[in-house]
Amino acid sequence: MTSEAEDAVIVQIGRGPTGTALARQLLPGLPAGTRYVVVDRDPAATRLPFGTPEPTHLINTRAAKSSLNLADPDEFQRWLTDQAAAAGQPVAEFPARALFGRYVRDMFDQAVQDATAAGVVLDVVVDEAIRVAVGDTRRWRVECASGRVLAADRVAICVGMLPQSDRFPDLVGVPGYFADPWELPALPDDARVAVLGTRLTAIDTALTLAARGHTGPVLLASRSGRLPRLRGPETTAPIPHVEQCMQRAVDAGMLRLVDFGRALMADIAAASTEPPDWSEVRDCGPTTRAMLEHELAGLDGGIERGWQQVVNGASPMLLPAWQLLVEQDRTEFFAEWLTPLLVHGAPIPPETARRVLAAMGAGRLRVFGGLHAVERVDHGFAIHLDGTTEFADVVINATGAGTDIAALRTQPVLAGLLDDGLLTAHPHGGVRIEVSTFEPLDAFGAPVRGIYVVGDLVRGAVLVTNDVIALSFQAALVATAMRANDEAGVHIS
Repeated sequence: MTSEAEDAVIVQIGRGPTGTALARQLLPGLPAGTRYVVVDRDPAATRLPFGTPEPTHLINTRAAKSSLNLADPDEFQRWLTDQAAAAGQPVAEFPARALFGRYVRDMFDQAVQDATAAGVVLDVVVDEAIRVAVGDTRRWRVECASGRVLAADRVAICVGMLPQSDRFPDLVGVPGYFADPWELPALPDDARVAVLGTRLTAIDTALTLAARGHTGPVLLASRSGRLPRLRGPETTAPIPHVEQCMQRAVDAGMLRLVDFGRALMADIAAASTEPPDWSEVRDCGPTTRAMLEHELAGLDGGIERGWQQVVNGASPMLLPAWQLLVEQDRTEFFAEWLTPLLVHGAPIPPETARRVLAAMGAGRLRVFGGLHAVERVDHGFAIHLDGTTEFADVVINATGAGTDIAALRTQPVLAGLLDDGLLTAHPHGGVRIEVSTFEPLDAFGAPVRGIYVVGDLVRGAVLVTNDVIALSFQAALVATAMRANDEAGVHIS
């Protein structure tokens, strides 16, 4: 370690979508001479979801709804249009993840350029922050893997999505088992592959194999076996029952899950041309080829879906509803209703569904529910499902981002803060925070002043963290909290 720390007012750890959104909120308000340091080990790494070079990996939100700038909702669409014109290509409604990653990097670079021109002393450091501890000359000391040490009044932690903690830890390190779907080596073309998970990451993994020309059978398996629904039009329906329910909850200072659920059902029923099949929400079983074909045909035919119109209209209510929900109902939600929310609330583009259907139709892809165990057997793996067992040569864990304490501990900077009692794990994922400021709560339940946590790390506290608009809103809230709690003597206008 170096003997003397470099002074900074703000150190930001991470410069992905979350970090970029935060930097764009904070930098324009800093006075000339303020030192702002951003530390990121590799912002364009192919191992990241927005670094993937595979063109079939698409963002699952339309470009028109994916701006990182709340004040300019058309920003990404304009950027994408310019890129397409320069390349002589049509503008994609659902562009590749890699394109969104380039947009994020361009917006970060522009924010740095603008801040530097305004006199902010800004350093962008390619390094890994490995520890944040109480400092000497300033409040916090940030240590990097290279030995660099930064002393800061404020630290913003924007590390993005964490690796999923493994449901089958006995298999970690076993040949043929891969815990990271974004770093897959070359596999035998005819290998039998089992992909654990049936949502966005698992689908992208199956598309990676298809793009490589994989000819062996691929199965996607999870507890539910539910693939995401398909992204339909962005139209919204009136939600009077939800609005009335929320007003009553605000007046009472609390919300019950059953009341919110009934209000949502009433609005969906009112927006639907036929009575909704409520059994479909939880009990329809794994997604079949016929189900996917039927849904795609409905979208192609322009059939309006009341449930998605209501979900579109009610999505801004999720953050305040989650804050009002009583704790026992939050626990019930994560145990019983999280999967239906993700299935319906994080849909896939129709183009992705067509690729999945093509693989299913060719007999190369199957989807299973009832996953409960994976066992190493001679020359492969046994995938134990309810009522049957499938066999695979290769198993890929594609269950998505992790938020439990084991996932938190995969990052040295978070592990150290947990050990020091400055971070505490949230029972529903990520870390506990004071929601009004996004400062973490320590082992005694007190806010840790001067540290701010943004992004997927606050899932348990705010519920929705993987949506671009939600991330941008978080960044705006954190910037507002920093302005209100300005104890460092630096005015953020």
